[in-house]
Amino acid sequence: MTDTIDTIENDESKKQEELNQPIIKKYSRRLVIVTGDKGGVGKSTFARGLVQTYLDAQQRFVGFDADSSNSQLLRFYGQYCRIEPIDIFKNGTIDQFFDGMKKMVNPEPDEDGNTPHPESLFLLELPPQSRRILQKFVQQMNFLETAENDYDIRVTMVVVISRVSDSINQLIDLYSFCGKNVDYVVVKNLFFGEEEEFSRYEKSPNIKEIKEKMTQEKSPFFNITMPELIERSYDYLDEKNMTFRQGMEQKDLPSVKGRVTSWLRTFKEQVKPVQELLGLDGAELS
Repeated sequence: MTDTIDTIENDESKKQEELNQPIIKKYSRRLVIVTGDKGGVGKSTFARGLVQTYLDAQQRFVGFDADSSNSQLLRFYGQYCRIEPIDIFKNGTIDQFFDGMKKMVNPEPDEDGNTPHPESLFLLELPPQSRRILQKFVQQMNFLETAENDYDIRVTMVVVISRVSDSINQLIDLYSFCGKNVDYVVVKNLFFGEEEEFSRYEKSPNIKEIKEKMTQEKSPFFNITMPELIERSYDYLDEKNMTFRQGMEQKDLPSVKGRVTSWLRTFKEQVKPVQELLGLDGAELS
């Protein structure tokens, strides 16, 4: 009798979980914004890992590196794919970014009558201390609604966090002006500790409230982790200006080769549950 009751309860629990699952709507275009408003939180590392994943999956995209003080996307990947610099602190630049993205989505023929290939996936890495500029852009230009309703571009906000309160507060603030108009992927950077050590984030009443609201709306709000890459391997890639793929293929330091190979494999495993939100619909991540 007890077994029967347990089975019924388990079935009901599974049904409730299924009811609470977010609905990931299909969009023809996606803008992935990687942020972590405090410097050194690991957003550039995540953005580089995502670019490498796009390249390995042969996923077409256009990248924008707005972190002019630490332009890692340009430095590591600029010669292997399309990465454009953008200075969002310069007045009017972010407006030009939006208009330029629209032209890439719906390109016009050039002087020779050739129409460029339309783009459908965009990656923007924001610099530290840029949240207020993003807020003005969202609120003053109605950016999120215009992008989705007029151009079928859905925004995914990737928020890389550490264990400190500042990370939590910037996510709460981000939600205050983005709300349910974006999909959220919160990335716990395990460089700062094991996943269970992110207790401030997990126990935050404000974060719980945001999650509950997103669950009620059936809007995506996911937590994933980013694996730690030990300092020696990270520094080697930095010194040599190597992509993650080059770090895997170099034969100078076998320890680095092994570490980077393991890191990228784990990174891809972590992004699998959210690959649609990152513009990797149906891609084989291996």
